[in-house]
Amino acid sequence: MERFWSKVNVAGPSECWLWTGAKAYGYGMFHFNGALRRAHRVAYTISKGDIPEGLLVRHTCDVRSCVNPAHLVVGTVQDNTNDKIERGRQTRGEAHSTARLTEAEVASVFQMRQAGLSQQAIADHFGVAQTTISAICRRATWSHLAAPT
Repeated sequence: MERFWSKVNVAGPSECWLWTGAKAYGYGMFHFNGALRRAHRVAYTISKGDIPEGLLVRHTCDVRSCVNPAHLVVGTVQDNTNDKIERGRQTRGEAHSTARLTEAEVASVFQMRQAGLSQQAIADHFGVAQTTISAICRRATWSHLAAPT
């Protein structure tokens, strides 16, 4: 435990305690119980006990390198996803890695549908799959944009 905490910049009880050791994708990394583990998971285990099967350790502060046990809670993948959405960290629109259209093009999709063009015709126009246009029209994707009038 001493080796673990020596790699932490411990601050006040409500502040983030930042990991100063090795990191991967912003998360602290630490060898613990014979394996390389994320430091926040080790901090949770040391401070609060075993992580229940099927759950993950979430940051209430949204700081990946934070290992303050007061900022760590367990939850499901869905809990973590809900946190991301509620805190505005969900990648959407053109910034999403799978986006094939721009916001302006999506607005055109809605206009073209209102004008009576088929989803396939619209898909052909933009060079995307018909299922892409269907998802837009069903509001399964790009739902953050204002609804067409």
